[in-house]
Amino acid sequence: MKLKSRNTWSRFCTWTLPALAASALLWIGCGGGGSGGGGSTSLLHAEVVVSGLAYPTSLCFAPDGRMFVTEKTTGSIRIIDNGVLLPAPFATLDNNDDGERGLLSVVLDPDFTNNGYVYCFHTKSSGTTNEVVRFTANGNVGENPAVIVPNLPAANNHDGGRLVFGLDGKLYVTLGDVADAANAQSDSSPAGKVLRYNPDGSIPSDNPISGNPLFTKGHRNCFGICVDPDSGTIFVSENGPNCDDEVNRLSPGQNYGWRPSQPCNDSDPNYTQPIQRFSSIIAPTGITVGSGAYSGSLLMTSYSDRSLRKIDLSDLESGSVTGVTVLYQHASNALIDVAMGPDGNLYVAAGDFGGQGSILKLLP
Repeated sequence: MKLKSRNTWSRFCTWTLPALAASALLWIGCGGGGSGGGGSTSLLHAEVVVSGLAYPTSLCFAPDGRMFVTEKTTGSIRIIDNGVLLPAPFATLDNNDDGERGLLSVVLDPDFTNNGYVYCFHTKSSGTTNEVVRFTANGNVGENPAVIVPNLPAANNHDGGRLVFGLDGKLYVTLGDVADAANAQSDSSPAGKVLRYNPDGSIPSDNPISGNPLFTKGHRNCFGICVDPDSGTIFVSENGPNCDDEVNRLSPGQNYGWRPSQPCNDSDPNYTQPIQRFSSIIAPTGITVGSGAYSGSLLMTSYSDRSLRKIDLSDLESGSVTGVTVLYQHASNALIDVAMGPDGNLYVAAGDFGGQGSILKLLP
């Protein structure tokens, strides 16, 4: 695999790791920078839940408290039960982990307690296509794999790959522009979009374009997606090029502006504007809606400055947010995903620069 510098990753989101260790030193103490970047002092401290994972990319909790975690490089879905990593994977997929490809996301069906459905997004071993696969949980084992969304384009850069269920019961899938900005503006390509499906992979009849999975377009590479459990609002984190890492609030059929030759600080009224824009590159990754002590905010991880940010939503109706605070910054590992735990604490997936990683619990 061709190795790229951290600055290259922050522009193209490439998952190439070992050569980045030296450049990581450049980021220590840098905070997020840019609009709402916040400082670099950690307000939370971390406890290691599990280490030795093969680059964890996504995590979610089952109603019984088990944590499901995806490993990018092995293509395995792992289960952590009561703080213990189970030795056998829940499932292992045919997988290509070159560049940004790999096993990138896992989500549980809203009716998981009754149907046991577990959904994941991964790149097939050929490396040319991504797909969404649904397993049925039998205890801690995934059975009956079914490809419900086949033949999504894949690329070394801008592969997207995040899943979430909306309050409408639909499955939302992020797919990057697969390294071609023109895709994001083409209604005939699924790339550069957030896609909306029924749980069985069919296309809902009320999508913005009949017979098309497109929900929103004009996205470069969304590597985080979450749903407000009260309002149903969907938020995505989005990686910019040399500028304009963003947080966007989604509305059906809207165009978020990524296109060939998009300028920095783009304010073109023909496109929907972000609720938060970062002028310095942070490479945002996972995002979730806070609850409990974190109510009224988004929590978002980032790769380039290894941070977890709290984004205050109290002014959201104005069309933007005004308060962004860095709650935690890892000394050396990139932060790839974040989830609220059933205990009210935050959990993050962290990856080191040798392809390994861990799950951390963040405490005041």
